[in-house]
Amino acid sequence: MNTKGDLFSLKFKKKGGRKEMATCQQSGVNIDAGNLFAQMIKERVKKAWPKTAENIGRFAGGLAIPEGAKSFEASTDGRGTAAILDALCGRWDALAYGATAMSLVDTYISGARPAALLDTLQVARLESEKHIAIIENLIKACQYCGCELIGGETAELPDMFPYSWMVDLDTTVIGFSDANLIYAPVRPGQIVYGWPSNGPASNGFSLLRKVFGLKIRDTAWQRLLHNFGFGSSIARVRERLAEYVPELGETLAAALLRPTPIWIKAIEYQRQHGVVFSGHAHITGGGMVENISRILPPDFAVEIYCNTWRRPPIFALAQEIGKIDDAEMNRVFNQGIMVVSIVAKGEIDDIEASDIGCVIKRKDGEPQVQFCGRYQD
Repeated sequence: MNTKGDLFSLKFKKKGGRKEMATCQQSGVNIDAGNLFAQMIKERVKKAWPKTAENIGRFAGGLAIPEGAKSFEASTDGRGTAAILDALCGRWDALAYGATAMSLVDTYISGARPAALLDTLQVARLESEKHIAIIENLIKACQYCGCELIGGETAELPDMFPYSWMVDLDTTVIGFSDANLIYAPVRPGQIVYGWPSNGPASNGFSLLRKVFGLKIRDTAWQRLLHNFGFGSSIARVRERLAEYVPELGETLAAALLRPTPIWIKAIEYQRQHGVVFSGHAHITGGGMVENISRILPPDFAVEIYCNTWRRPPIFALAQEIGKIDDAEMNRVFNQGIMVVSIVAKGEIDDIEASDIGCVIKRKDGEPQVQFCGRYQD
């Protein structure tokens, strides 16, 4: 006789005291809403890529390996704590482009042509009609870069998030090698070009939320009250985001949550018109300091001339309010440059990209990324 098991069962039967049968929906997970959402995704994927839609609903998505491809590259990334502000403001375009840009560009600059994207969308409570806008923007970003959304995961996780409106999004991109994307060696004297950002993109938001007073500091009791419709610090954060800021010429939300630019198509255009590259650096977490160093041989460095482009005003304002020194700014933020390209041959003929520096021989003990002059603000 399993007395221990019987006692365990009896304890919970007495504690529950409910006559009705428990359901998954009572626990906060709506299976029917999830099935509806999957169908909505399939309809939109079918419109974008009729054949690819067959993947949606399977256990895994697939794609054909391009002829001549000998290897693949894969990258995964997400939106970070910027997703908190995206959800507060309903900026599903910022959420989708931010998470997608990180993986797409990382894959491309690694020498592979992005072919397939999978997403992991996590929500506290799934609202199909609202959250489908995230998928629609994912599809737009993929189409822009010649990539396909081949599958993903939507997870309703009520106990993983403190508030029912919260979401998180990660993407994984698979790309296949392309002989046309092989880089020339890095040499002293080569020009460094910068492709602009719209603002912070997906990095540094924990610091930005601290600087601008956008941290949600509710206790567990306040979070419970909020979920029942009572006020909390969330209302104050929303007010700050919606406030017009003269130094920015727009609201804080507008300055912080612009969709991240994806420069793959523009870079490809230059390559197809004769520009030879020695590498690209995606300026994400770590700023120019850490990301440009990843594409430089140990005996080379770059000089970055900070007065050759104008930073978006959000950076100067954050630096002033937060009393952040230049070194920390350069290590955390993109400072207005989303991608850095080192050109071996030719000249980038694009009004959006600017000459921001050059490759130099590195002396012992020198940093690989050296900033010269002051930013234009």
